[in-house]
Amino acid sequence: MKFVVINLIEMKKITNLIIVFLLTIACQHNSLKIVNHDIPNIQSDFSPFQNIGCDKPDGRPNWYRCEEENLLKDFGCNIIENKPLLGGISPNYPIAICIIEIKQEFVFADIPDNECFYANGFMITYCYRYLVYKDGGFQLIKTMDEFRSVFAPVDSKDEALSFVLSTGKYTALYNQIKNEDNNYLVISIEDTYVEFVLDEYIVNVFYTAPFGCGNFITNSVEARVTKDGYINIVNFYPIYETKEVICVE
Repeated sequence: MKFVVINLIEMKKITNLIIVFLLTIACQHNSLKIVNHDIPNIQSDFSPFQNIGCDKPDGRPNWYRCEEENLLKDFGCNIIENKPLLGGISPNYPIAICIIEIKQEFVFADIPDNECFYANGFMITYCYRYLVYKDGGFQLIKTMDEFRSVFAPVDSKDEALSFVLSTGKYTALYNQIKNEDNNYLVISIEDTYVEFVLDEYIVNVFYTAPFGCGNFITNSVEARVTKDGYINIVNFYPIYETKEVICVE
């Protein structure tokens, strides 16, 4: 009798494992729910950054390489980037990212504080700053404190989204569909959205490592933005990963 009881217990464990496995497969392949939202109409004005010697496409979306002699030379911009969803900021100055390209690996860890708004890279290091066009000239913004001094307070959902995206860490995703190249780790995904709750803006965005090699994981991120422009990450969890190993340099 004891032998039978032991085997029944083991069989129950195996059965539970099979059920978990089948539920996981079902979540990944059959039951994924995607909630879509419309892209907000907040495209920033990029026109002051055109026809000034930084117009050559660089191979990445919205990246433009600058000629040796250009109007932004004094700011050290090797590349400028148009980031449309920054258009939610107020005042709604034309804005672009000024990228300093350092052709060395991983030196972003050695860049002095307050020199880059953010930095990343793999085989090449990139230092990112912002340029705004105001009063007929360009103004350089190198830190989040400087960004807040220009654009805070945060007075709308669109501005809260732009503040979160300005950090350079997170991405807004819309019109998502199931991609057979990914393994899904959740049963439900929701596009980027913003809510206003208890004097804070709750912003749903995404994070994927920008460089490296491996199975790239995309994470859902819940950021909370205060009216004075401070950002707190309160939720961060993986939602899918690439099935294949890929490399991004």
